[in-house]
Amino acid sequence: MRTPSKLNGRLLAALLATLACGQAAAAAPAPAARRVLDPPLAGAAMTVVDGRLWVASRGGGLIGFERGARSMRFDLGQGLPSAVVQELASLPDGRLAAGTQAGLVLLDPRNGASKAIAPPGMDGHDMTADLVLASSRGSSVLFQLTAREPDGAEGQAGASLWHWDGERVQAWDPGLGGALVATAGTVDRGDGCFHVAGMRVDGAAQQPWYARQCGAQLRSWRLAEGAPAATVGIAALARAPDGRSTALVMVTQPSADPASRRHVLMTLDEDGRLHPHCSQASFREPVTGLLHSGPELIVARAGAGVHALGCGEPRPLSDDARVSNATALIRDARLGLLVATDAAVWQLGADGAPLAMTPAPGREIPIDALPMEAKASGDLVLLSSPGTGPLELARTPSGWRVVRQWRAGVDLPSAVYGPAAYAGPDQVLAVQLSQGLLRLRQGQAQAVPLDAGALPLDVAVTPGGIWIAAGSTPFGGAAGLHYLGNDGLARFVALPDRQAQPSGRLLAWPDGRIWAGTRMGIIEADAKGAARRISADRVEALFRNSTRNIIGAVGASVQRWDGERMAPVLFAIEPKPARALGHPVDLVIDDAGRWVILFSGGQVILLDAQLRHVATLDERAGIAPSSRRLLYVPGSREVLIGSAREGVFSLSWP
Repeated sequence: MRTPSKLNGRLLAALLATLACGQAAAAAPAPAARRVLDPPLAGAAMTVVDGRLWVASRGGGLIGFERGARSMRFDLGQGLPSAVVQELASLPDGRLAAGTQAGLVLLDPRNGASKAIAPPGMDGHDMTADLVLASSRGSSVLFQLTAREPDGAEGQAGASLWHWDGERVQAWDPGLGGALVATAGTVDRGDGCFHVAGMRVDGAAQQPWYARQCGAQLRSWRLAEGAPAATVGIAALARAPDGRSTALVMVTQPSADPASRRHVLMTLDEDGRLHPHCSQASFREPVTGLLHSGPELIVARAGAGVHALGCGEPRPLSDDARVSNATALIRDARLGLLVATDAAVWQLGADGAPLAMTPAPGREIPIDALPMEAKASGDLVLLSSPGTGPLELARTPSGWRVVRQWRAGVDLPSAVYGPAAYAGPDQVLAVQLSQGLLRLRQGQAQAVPLDAGALPLDVAVTPGGIWIAAGSTPFGGAAGLHYLGNDGLARFVALPDRQAQPSGRLLAWPDGRIWAGTRMGIIEADAKGAARRISADRVEALFRNSTRNIIGAVGASVQRWDGERMAPVLFAIEPKPARALGHPVDLVIDDAGRWVILFSGGQVILLDAQLRHVATLDERAGIAPSSRRLLYVPGSREVLIGSAREGVFSLSWP
């Protein structure tokens, strides 16, 4: 009998009361996940090293392009702890400093090596690295770390600034007091100086600031005098070619309405005095790039394209719609002006014509697509993206490809989309979370009539009709299960009380019954309206392998149906995971009886058919930290893993 080292009974209970004694399975190579297609490029930052264009992709890792073709990639399991790369800078020796949602990573394209850069004692902490600036002289990097909330949302309360001198990491303090949040920065390529700006938070007060560090010399200014009223941030900055001034884009928001936000162009002189830019320019659109070109500024704006700006009106550098949604902007000595968008990177010629520097966008998977259901043949898979809507993949000899897609705001109403299910050879049911249910056919979307006030969370199809899990409303609507029979019969099965809110996952049986996971356990209902309680523990996900008739559930614990009740699944995890697992959020069971369990911390536990722990997989094995849902592909050994921010991955277990 073996138990995990340094785990006492209290910690075992905290790990869902399932990590009890067990016998470890024989050691075997752990499988690794691989990416299923590419998400949209969504270029967040760029740099050029030795003629290779590197693009930081929010969800697709770090990609290198040469002559318009992808030549190298750093991704999950390939040097990166997160595929969400939002900042990028290059050192003089050719190495790359990448700011990811799991920290700062130093990468060497020459040999593929990677190294995490973290302050002492902060290794392995859930921190996002942004505002990454690399000096053009030596190995010196300035970066910011921000603590992330457990659900993955970023916050600024825990932001901190750090400097890596090539050997060690130390706190970077410009001596302004208060809590500092850096929101913009640049490096003067001539002298290697860091230029950083942001907001200083002191209680309820916020004040813009600016700092300049050249070698050991550091100067900083509080930008109170001359700053626009209601300044809430600094979006971008650029140094003038003569080094005597800095252009700042200061963000103002005079009211709680986001529509009141403006991006105001200002000039900062060498003594830290602010003045309005000679153009008096301000923009409603977010400024995503700013640099000097001779006497003019070049300004990139999301949704408005790229403009040159002197002391008059902005002058468009291109009228091509492909560069209208600019996400990043750089100028390279050899390649000239490069504009990143949400789909590609473009080189702007003198006439404004864009030349693609990356492959033309094809049929891609949204970064937040979650797998929902597979056809019995395993050749078609239905997914749903909260922001985009449902889509369908087909298996081909060369892998998966997108064959159908319904897009929110184009083919469908704008909404947040939840689960989806097949409802016939050519029909799909799509849940608009807490709004309604749509029946989709190719080129057609039809609302499914529901009771007034019904807030759908999940949908499942049985031979006799459709089941819908609905949550309670703030005005007294009861949580429960709606049944819409093929014969026109409609029923509502109320859950025992308001604490029995559906978790949002339904399990349909061939005889028309339904099992619903709730906060108070599993509720079984049938088309006649009869209901009974199957278990008492909170359940987030249910799964049944129809080939072997094995049923499992996860939530407050890991459980298995023994024919009469849900019994706990006990197993030991050895060795101890590198970081906390969190709680189980999903599971699948393959045709060999093996269990794949996804935990909220973005890790996957593999159990063999005897329910013994085989392996713990994390980002080193290609498991996205933001993983949310699993889908077993029938007739295969493949599990699809959907994530909130990093795309869809496939895990094949031999």
